[in-house]
Amino acid sequence: MVDTDEIKKYLDYRYVSASKAAWRIFKFDMHERFPIVECLQYHLPNQQMVLFHDDDDVQEVATRLAISKTMLTEWFKTNQESEVARSLTFDQFPQQWVWNRKLKRWTLRKRSFAIGRMYYAHPTSGEHYYLRMLLNCVKGATSYEHLRTMDGRM
Repeated sequence: MVDTDEIKKYLDYRYVSASKAAWRIFKFDMHERFPIVECLQYHLPNQQMVLFHDDDDVQEVATRLAISKTMLTEWFKTNQESEVARSLTFDQFPQQWVWNRKLKRWTLRKRSFAIGRMYYAHPTSGEHYYLRMLLNCVKGATSYEHLRTMDGRM
């Protein structure tokens, strides 16, 4: 059996053309970053992700107002307030709206567009999976209850 150094082979056989070298020297982008892909976070009621530091007071963290403001809860709120928003599903929302991370709210997009992508949920994850399926189908939901209601029946 012969030991081969795969890293050395890669470096020995790699070819960098003059145009690629110049492209790197001038620090041009090697590929496009268009369109923007917005990762959409979704969660079951009161099960949103909460980030905090080890030295933070637990009571103070639990009472933060920003905890209740997530992409999904603010989507519900935007659908209550805007007629334009009600024509879109959660994954279509970034095409016309921008998530402002600082203010934690959706604002109407002024230029360009983005693609919304929801994180994967395995079918065996139960409620989480079904919530993802509903968010892909239901337009303009204003609450979790509205999301689960069909023809006036929950």
